[in-house]
Amino acid sequence: MKNKYFHIGWGILILFLTLTACTESFEERCRREAKEFTVKQCPRLLSEYIMMDSMVYVDEPQGFTYYHTVTGDLDNDSLLTDEAFEEFKEALLQSIRKDLSLRRYKERAFTFTYTYKSASSGKTFTEVSYGPQDYN
Repeated sequence: MKNKYFHIGWGILILFLTLTACTESFEERCRREAKEFTVKQCPRLLSEYIMMDSMVYVDEPQGFTYYHTVTGDLDNDSLLTDEAFEEFKEALLQSIRKDLSLRRYKERAFTFTYTYKSASSGKTFTEVSYGPQDYN
């Protein structure tokens, strides 16, 4: 009888160790989900002129960086006037505020960074970041 409980105890311990070893941290899950999103969803045409290339989880500041390529008529940095840039930044911020799928990340004070580069030159047009001070 004693031997039976001994084996059950070891079985439970092994099961516990196996289950806890398989759990991933929130950060590991974010990194995996970003990679899976990129593989399954990218490149992704967001508009006639903007292609989403990838999404990456970053540790510092904790958040996601979204990489985009600008093509066609918008692939011209002279179009990026101060007024157009401010409107663009406000539209991005409003999309973060309204996006319910980002709730769990916003609750953890994530930073969302958007990088846009030229398809013709490879030059980065702009990079904007939004933290909790912006979207809350």
